[in-house]
Amino acid sequence: MTESIAEKRSIKDRLEQALVQHRAGQLRNAEALYQGILNEAPEHPDALHLLGLIRGEQGQEQIGIELIERALRKRPLAAAYHHNIAGLYRRVGDMALASARFQDAFTLKPDYGEAYQGYAEMVTFAPQDPFLNAVEQQLTNPKLNDQTRCYLHFAAGKYLDDTAEYDQAFKHYELANDLAARSFSTTKNRQFFQDIVYFQPDLQSIEAQAQPVGDEPMPIFVVGMPRSGTSLVEQILASHSRVFGAGELNDLATVSLQLIQTLKAQSAPAGMRRDESSHRVQVAVDRAQARYLRALRDRDYGQGIQWIVDKHPLNFRFLGLLRAMIPGAKVVHVRRHPLDTCLSCFFQNFTKGQDYSFNLSNLGQFYIDYQRLMNHWSAIPGLDIHTVTYESLLAAPQAVIESLLAFCELPFEPACLTFYDTVRPVSTASFNQVRQPIYQTSKARWRHYAQHLGPLARVLDLDAESPAMITESRL
Repeated sequence: MTESIAEKRSIKDRLEQALVQHRAGQLRNAEALYQGILNEAPEHPDALHLLGLIRGEQGQEQIGIELIERALRKRPLAAAYHHNIAGLYRRVGDMALASARFQDAFTLKPDYGEAYQGYAEMVTFAPQDPFLNAVEQQLTNPKLNDQTRCYLHFAAGKYLDDTAEYDQAFKHYELANDLAARSFSTTKNRQFFQDIVYFQPDLQSIEAQAQPVGDEPMPIFVVGMPRSGTSLVEQILASHSRVFGAGELNDLATVSLQLIQTLKAQSAPAGMRRDESSHRVQVAVDRAQARYLRALRDRDYGQGIQWIVDKHPLNFRFLGLLRAMIPGAKVVHVRRHPLDTCLSCFFQNFTKGQDYSFNLSNLGQFYIDYQRLMNHWSAIPGLDIHTVTYESLLAAPQAVIESLLAFCELPFEPACLTFYDTVRPVSTASFNQVRQPIYQTSKARWRHYAQHLGPLARVLDLDAESPAMITESRL
């Protein structure tokens, strides 16, 4: 008996250690600890559940689903298990099971705000759906913490947007964003953009010396503001037989930030000759290239793949480094009406990385800085940038898709028109859109909220008369 208690304590301690590693993003360390627990206790539900989450984060969604299903057989009333497996089902496109599991989660735990939000993102509500009553009932609970209230307000906003009660929807979205607000400095962000522009010319002299990148697949960077249509463009490209869609990767940001630090350190250091400084920068560029391409190609992309899509929207920040670092890469810039883009960001509860999105004024300032930076990159000779306008894609999909494929040196394939039939994991907020034929309801969506967008329109310089008078010509 004493041994059994000691073993249980040992497993509990290791599980706590694994959770610390998991939350810190040390997935390999956490994985090893979870696996060690399962070697001793193969049906330990928490270890199965948490290892399943790691498998999902590693792109092995089906294995993650199998592990969490095993955990649920041991602990069927665990609301968190239902919620987290719902996210994996959603990523692989099983919307019916995802919706059902989100419902199971908030049925088992009626104050599970994140599950309400997850379910709301899955469905299109009709008036009189009882969902809103359930959400509003939870909002009367004085014991709820701010994070739970935030999730519930986002869920209510989505319901009311679906049912065309736009003023009420906006009130809930405002409350949600107030609760979710994070610290963001437009001044620091602008300085960061200026630093990137300032150091980019240091690479001009070494662009021709960049190391060969080999015969393996090359990256297509799909960039733009979040919620501008980047996921849709990636899905179209990934439907081509010679393209693999890798989703939103952080690798370019990681190596670019390291390279910028190197450029800062080598900026006219005392006692260093120019040729010596240039050599050090060249070495840094070659290392950055090697690190990025190694990370990009370290995935199961299959045979016959010519391009891998890296669809992190905010990679637009680093385009000036690409010409030196990854010659031959393609860049696809996706643009959408600024008010539609910003409104869609405001209605999305981003979990990380978009701290500017919870305040309309910050959103507008960030959009302006993004636009200025893209204008700067577009003026640099040799940067291979192709622009896709979201509204044009909706209006004339075949022509826009044919032009996109031609830019990527790819022959046209009909599968790119029926991109919604392509089976692949999608983890971005556009998981629903990429699994449906192109629809028009997202175009000029801002008009429903025009009376609330005055401050945003002023920041964007789109308020010549009033938001309601803004025309498509002001794109």
